[in-house]
Amino acid sequence: MEAHVKILGLLYILAGGFGGLASLVFFLLMAGPANAAAYGPVSGYMVTGWMVLLLVLAIPSIIAGIGLMRFQRWARAMATIIAILQLLSFPIGTVLGIYALWVLLSPEADPLFSPRFREIR
Repeated sequence: MEAHVKILGLLYILAGGFGGLASLVFFLLMAGPANAAAYGPVSGYMVTGWMVLLLVLAIPSIIAGIGLMRFQRWARAMATIIAILQLLSFPIGTVLGIYALWVLLSPEADPLFSPRFREIR
């Protein structure tokens, strides 16, 4: 399970970085009144909402990923909250959220986040 937590930490860092970058690019390309008329209001709101979600989750995701790779206790709680929010970001966020919940909520992960485990390592 230790490898799964480290992989999840790396995935959180990558997802945060790429998600933040993608949201900024989409904001520059699709935001604004001129593009709203071209794409229609419904799709404009949907894309804007999705990009806001990616941007809001970007920095906390990177911070949680670093904490997971160091087996910090606070990172487990933070990553669980982010995983629940990522379930809304279909399809990649949903897959990452399901994997994160499986890793973080499994009983085998409990000893990894204890202070004693960090002392042994």
